[in-house]
Amino acid sequence: MNVDHRFTQTQKRYAADDLQTMKEAVRYQAHIFDLLRPHVGSRVFEVGCGIGTMSRRLVDVAERLVCIEPNLNCAARAREVLDGDPRVLLRVCHLEECSRTELLQQRFDTVVCVNVLEHIEDDIRALRLFRDVVGPAGGRVVIFVPAVQAAYGPLDAALGHHRRYSKRSLGRALSTSGIDLVTMKYTNPIGLLGWMYNAHISRTTEHTRDQVRLFERFVAPWALPLERLVSPPLGLSLFAVGRPRLHAA
Repeated sequence: MNVDHRFTQTQKRYAADDLQTMKEAVRYQAHIFDLLRPHVGSRVFEVGCGIGTMSRRLVDVAERLVCIEPNLNCAARAREVLDGDPRVLLRVCHLEECSRTELLQQRFDTVVCVNVLEHIEDDIRALRLFRDVVGPAGGRVVIFVPAVQAAYGPLDAALGHHRRYSKRSLGRALSTSGIDLVTMKYTNPIGLLGWMYNAHISRTTEHTRDQVRLFERFVAPWALPLERLVSPPLGLSLFAVGRPRLHAA
């Protein structure tokens, strides 16, 4: 069945259920956070917190964490793990509904956007807002997105992805938005092979727990640490860090 949630993703429980499945990928989630951690400051704006999987890790290193999540199903689950922590503010809204003035008043030093930018139709507009809210004085925009447009398939559409990125396309988007690139790398090449299979052979529209557990048990323990020694030429995802360009228009 062809399921396309690109323009209805925030109305579907599907998103929360998929994130719950992916939460079982404990080694993979830790790997993503290990990439983010050196670039995360003390006042963090997390765009699209989902069910709070990464938020719990971020709040352990940040003094202040402001999260937004437009999907009510996801936000309800995020509240279960975040409510009661005075360091955290969770707002249920789209990025486009946020007041730029209020965000500037928060004096963020980091924007974290993990597997979210691909869900936003106008990614340039979003990146320009990220640039503005962290400011030019050492602020960081930390991005993690799905990579390789050739891997786009039914699962991407079901998840609400408008696109997958390459180093070239993400670099261009950052530069156009007035953000200078600090670092960029592909990650998880084995996962890319699995995604290509799902996209072009099985044509699946959901992550399965069996696939997640197979990856966690047999691939993650050796493949993810190997990346610390050898940077892969391609991968399932792209990780990038940028900083606002001085005098960006």
